[in-house]
Formats: sequence, structure tokens, C-alpha cells
Amino acid sequence: MKIREQLAQLRRLTDKQLSDKIVENQKKLVIKRQEKLLGKVKNTAELNSLRKMTARMKTILDEKVSAQLVKDDSNG
Repeated sequence: MKIREQLAQLRRLTDKQLSDKIVENQKKLVIKRQEKLLGKVKNTAELNSLRKMTARMKTILDEKVSAQLVKDDSNG
């Protein structure tokens, strides 16, 4: 799946679902880092991709929260 498709799917998620995915990715990243230290990881590029995807998810969540604050501010 291409990055743009993944990002489009992530943008359709609710804040809660997105937060859950971020936590899930962070747990995977911790496990992969531990495996790397133990010499079990063969594909170290996966660490970078997990880290970058987590950052993208956080950015999307920040955008959603900011948009909600602006919307609430303009209504109030």
C-alpha cells in the first residue's frame, strides 16, 4: 500500500482510533528495538519506517485536534 493511501485511511479514523494505532506502533517499535539489540532483526529499515509512520500519525492527530479547537473557537 502506498503512503498516500495509508495517510488517507488514517485521516478517516476517529481521534480515539488514531491514538490507539499510535500506541500500537510505539509498542511495535520498542519490541523491534529490543530485537535489534539482541541481533534478531534482519530488516533494520523496518525500524525507520515504523518511526516515520508513527510521526505521521501524530501529525494527523495534531491536525485533527487543532481543527477541532478552531471549529470550537469559532462557534463559541
